[in-house]
Amino acid sequence: QPPTTLRIIIMVNANASTADSRRSGHTWILYLLALICIQYCAYLSFILSCPTPTLEIPAPGTPTPNANASVASRQSFGFFYDITEEHWNLLRQIYRDHANHFSPEIPLLYNPHNENRRGIETWGDPEMFSSYKAWYQSNYEPNFSCQFEKRVGKNMNGDGPKWVCDPHRIRKLAADRKAKDPNSPGCVVYSIGSGGSFIFELGMQKEIGEGVCEYHIFDYGDYEKKIPKELKRAYYHKWGLQKQDPNNVNDPIPGEAYYGLRDTTKLLGHEQLDIIDVFKIDCENCEWETYLDWLADDVPLLHQLLVEVHGAPGQTAIDFFDSLESAGYLRYHKEPNIQYNPGCIEYAFVRVETSFMEGKTL
Repeated sequence: QPPTTLRIIIMVNANASTADSRRSGHTWILYLLALICIQYCAYLSFILSCPTPTLEIPAPGTPTPNANASVASRQSFGFFYDITEEHWNLLRQIYRDHANHFSPEIPLLYNPHNENRRGIETWGDPEMFSSYKAWYQSNYEPNFSCQFEKRVGKNMNGDGPKWVCDPHRIRKLAADRKAKDPNSPGCVVYSIGSGGSFIFELGMQKEIGEGVCEYHIFDYGDYEKKIPKELKRAYYHKWGLQKQDPNNVNDPIPGEAYYGLRDTTKLLGHEQLDIIDVFKIDCENCEWETYLDWLADDVPLLHQLLVEVHGAPGQTAIDFFDSLESAGYLRYHKEPNIQYNPGCIEYAFVRVETSFMEGKTL
């Protein structure tokens, strides 16, 4: 055993060595923490210095410049800008599976104008088997779905509100157009047939935002003074809609009681518009005479059609629905006017490119 003095020296040296080791360990820990902080700060600085990626949404009615844009966006004129390809293909499959008629071999079955009645009178109550409501029960059901469709107007109940496909998309696309071109109207709504009611337009303003849309309201009645003051950017036009005269190449003369759609857009200076976002029409049967004008190349694209049809005038009714579908209009809602006339039906259409319909024959 070492002398007492030597043992004390050894113990002191051992304690000093342990303390040095601890200090050295602490130093390494602090060094590692400092290194981690430096690396993190450098990474954070790099991330913050990078530009934030943005998604540019093309305005409906204009070509999509991005070849990598979703199929849904390309085929809907930029409207369904956030739907996945899988979701879109499911919608396409639903459309392809859909049949327009309960009896494809006799599409006018149950229609009062059906000449091939085949003894229908003996089946029972004519209202059940030979009426407009019976025909609509068996033909032209919706063949598309808008996930966020909404009944717009007042509190969404009663006669007057209309089903609009995903109104939040209209708001977003209107803002995008304004950002690109401050002179753009944002969004444009045509309301054909007012009757002095502005429930729908007020509902659209509530849904889309005050001042976002232009509202052009058409009626040959004297209802201009009834436009609510709170409805902004509303313009009343005292005329009705009639079939466009294709042979009339002259500019329309103001002051007439009726105009065709092409002449209407000329009078309003809208012939250069790419799109009219919502075309709402309740014109007491003029739909059967004017619908081909809605599809013409010399008017802006009517993206959503909200139309009340009155009765079903035989083959004309079939031509109406088939022509709209051939042009790319999909039916996303159907609502009978239960209170006043079940033979009048509110239909809502949204337009897509006809490539959406590939694989189906009308």
